[in-house]
Amino acid sequence: MENLENFIENNDLSDGVIWDSNEISPINPTICGYETDDIPDVDKAIVFGNPIELGYQLDYIQGFDNEYGATGTCGLTSISNICKIFGMNVSEPEVVKYAMENNLCEKVEPGIMGGGITTMQAIKILEHFGVSSYYEFSDVATPERIAEAIEGGHGVILGVNSGLLQNREWKVYNDTDGIEVTHYVTVTGTVRDIKTGELKGFYLCDSSSARPDGGAIYTPIEKIKESYSVFMADML
Repeated sequence: MENLENFIENNDLSDGVIWDSNEISPINPTICGYETDDIPDVDKAIVFGNPIELGYQLDYIQGFDNEYGATGTCGLTSISNICKIFGMNVSEPEVVKYAMENNLCEKVEPGIMGGGITTMQAIKILEHFGVSSYYEFSDVATPERIAEAIEGGHGVILGVNSGLLQNREWKVYNDTDGIEVTHYVTVTGTVRDIKTGELKGFYLCDSSSARPDGGAIYTPIEKIKESYSVFMADML
């Protein structure tokens, strides 16, 4: 991913919001799973998080319905979805309105879609809606760590490269050929091999996928590893 110092500077990250390996602890599972044979390349799987049902409840089409005409709102949509997962009726337009009025996102200007946020802005917006949050880089928040968080009832927003995740042409890299974070998605479920317990992938709510199943996209672990860095949100 991006150079660490550049990422911290570009996202205006302050002390205490980035957790390293010395600050995290194991997360015990708290949610039940269900069996399925509908996962590609997995004979029998167990799914945690009820992502299919969530997919109908969450917002998987960003922009277009807010009063500002902002369309670059993947992060703000993900914040709305985290709030909904935690039982709060918070819509994307409501999140956009708060961010715009408090200078916590990009404004809509010629050539700028508007609504883009830094990680620090996301943390401040989540706090406003009653959700404490922090950041873990991908070297700490490994796929197993993400799965542990989801299975323990936590919320997780992934910072990803949209081109790599969605197999589109805009595979954006930075000057050192690291993966640039260009998009936010919400993790809604984990998938494991029922016999071995091996983590096989995640379900994502992807607000820019332009897919009819955008609220519950199964994504194999290899694709996750290719395209992400991590921001984790946790309920107060």
